[in-house]
Amino acid sequence: MQKNLYVKVLCSLTMLAMLTACATTREAAWSEKQPETAQEAQEGTAEDALATLAAEADTAWAARSDHKQVEIAVAKWTELVAQQPTAETYVKISYAHYFLGNGHYALAGDQAGADKQFTDGLTAAEKGLAIAAPGMIEALGNGVKHVDALQKAPKEAVPSLYWHATNLSRWAASKGFATKLRYKDDVKATQERVKSLDDTFFYYAPYRYFGAFEAATAGLLGGDLNKSTEYFKQAAEFAPHYLDTKILWAEYQCKKAVDRDLYVQLLNEVLAADPTVVPELEPENRISQAKAKTMLENVDEYF
Repeated sequence: MQKNLYVKVLCSLTMLAMLTACATTREAAWSEKQPETAQEAQEGTAEDALATLAAEADTAWAARSDHKQVEIAVAKWTELVAQQPTAETYVKISYAHYFLGNGHYALAGDQAGADKQFTDGLTAAEKGLAIAAPGMIEALGNGVKHVDALQKAPKEAVPSLYWHATNLSRWAASKGFATKLRYKDDVKATQERVKSLDDTFFYYAPYRYFGAFEAATAGLLGGDLNKSTEYFKQAAEFAPHYLDTKILWAEYQCKKAVDRDLYVQLLNEVLAADPTVVPELEPENRISQAKAKTMLENVDEYF
C-alpha cells in the first residue's frame, strides 16, 4: 500500500518536471532594458545627424585642394554651428575662408573674391571669440582698449584670436594704406597675445606674422628688416615643412630689402621641397609651390 503510494507520488513529480521543462519562459519586467522616451530618441537622432554633418564637413575639408570641396566644408560647418555653435567649428570656418582667399582666389588673381573670403573669415572668428573669450568681448563692449581687453582672452581662445587677426590683416591690406594703418596696432597686439599664450600654434605662426610685420613696417613705421629676417629664420627652423613661411619671407622681407638672390633661393627651396612630408599640410604646401612658381616667373617685375 505504501509502496504503491510512493510510486504514484514519484510519477506525479516526474510528470511535473517534464511539464515545467516544456513550459514557455519569460523575462521579468525588471530585467528588461527600458525603451527611450520620445525626447531621448529625438535627441539621439539629432546628435547622430550633427555627427554625420561634422564628418561630411571634415571629409570635404580633407580634399581642400579642390576649392569646391572647401565651399562644401564651409556650408556644412555653417549648418552645424547654426544648431550647435562652438568656437572650434567657427575656427574651422574662419581658416577655411582664409585658405580660400589666400590660396585659391589668390592664385586665380581674384582680389575681390579673396577680400570677400577674408571678410567672412573675420566674421566667423569674431563669433568664435564670443564663445572662447567672453571676458574679452565684454571688456571691449565696455569700452576697454583692444590691447587691454586681450589680457582677458584665455589660452583656449588662441585659434580664434589668430584667425581673427590674420583675416583682419589681409582684409585691411586690401583696403589701402589708411585702413591698414588703422588696424595695425590691434592686429599686432592680438598676435603678441597669441605668441605669449602659445607660440607653437599653427606651425609657429606668430613668428611668420612678426617676420612679415617687421618687413612691412620697416622705415617710417618703425619696422626692422633684421628683426624680420630673424623671425622668418625661427619660423623656418621650428616648422621646416610648412612651406608658406618661405613664400612670406620672399614676399615681404626680400622685396623690402631688394634681395633678389635670397628671393630666388627661397622660392627654389619651396619648389624643391616634398609637399607630402606632413600629410595634413599637403594642400597648403602645394598651393605654396604654385605661388613660388608664379613669383619666380615674375621675378623681373619685382627687382
